[in-house]
Amino acid sequence: MRGGLLFTKVALTIVVILILAGLGCSSPASSIVFTSDRDGNLEIYSVNANGEKLTNLTNTRTPEFTPVVSPNRRLVSFLSGVPGDTAVEVMRIDGTERSRLTQSSAEHSSQRWSPSNDRIAYVKNDGANSNIYVTLVSEEKTALLTSIGGDQVGDWSSDGNSVAFTVQSGPDQGIYIRNPDGVNEYRVTDALDYNPIWSPDSRQLAFLSTRDKNAEIYIMDADGGNLKRLTESDAPEYHLSWSPNGQSLLFVSERDGNPEIYTVTKSGARPTRLTFNTIVDNQPVWSPGGKQIAFVSYLDGDADIFLMSADGKSQNRLTNNSAQDTNPAW
Repeated sequence: MRGGLLFTKVALTIVVILILAGLGCSSPASSIVFTSDRDGNLEIYSVNANGEKLTNLTNTRTPEFTPVVSPNRRLVSFLSGVPGDTAVEVMRIDGTERSRLTQSSAEHSSQRWSPSNDRIAYVKNDGANSNIYVTLVSEEKTALLTSIGGDQVGDWSSDGNSVAFTVQSGPDQGIYIRNPDGVNEYRVTDALDYNPIWSPDSRQLAFLSTRDKNAEIYIMDADGGNLKRLTESDAPEYHLSWSPNGQSLLFVSERDGNPEIYTVTKSGARPTRLTFNTIVDNQPVWSPGGKQIAFVSYLDGDADIFLMSADGKSQNRLTNNSAQDTNPAW
């Protein structure tokens, strides 16, 4: 009798393990979310890395766009509305449990998740002032991040202790870092710098700057020291992001005549070109493990989502239609 009971418990344990393993295989990290106008207005869609299970996650008459996936890959923040009157909203990555975080009529943008998945920093521009706020998602509690006017949220440091943001004009222009729970705020550059992003270890910031008359990539320590220029060309660079291992940066450059995707190491070695086309390739994003890159290509004259390995090989098309599929997030 006891032997039969023991066998039953062991069998049940094995079943539970198999179920958990199955859940792990269908991890939300396998979903790529993006913006598409295929149904007549902008909506948020998801598709898996095989180009299957295409799903309209929003499906309303209101334009929804610019999705940002939370670090745990379970939630998506996005913008909804029309120019001048947009809101920040949140939903699960399967499109359920949707909620609106901002209510007032204003232009909201540049939303970024905290590493703890519970707060979002964003810009609110009411036409007179542009400021940065942080909202606690579960309770919809909002706090002003800084009294200085901010134009863009870079992102959060991985330890959650700092938010990088930019002021893009006037005597206060430059990059700042701010503790979201305290009073410390530091100005780390004073030039026309933008798009600051933290390295995965929170020790460095990469950013774009036109301080040398053309948009180039720079890197510096978190306190603004050890400034280094990583790219130098006559064409602009943009769509900048760190690799998950912190060793290189992904970006788009027009140095070869049209927008193409490149990587450059943080040491500043010669950039490596990943796409070779006579058409536009842009908006690249790393997979969570850093082994693949999703991007947008205009191969047929319209924007579609593609996937390639981190070295630019094994390119596959995930979407194929006459609509505009843009802003992939992983």
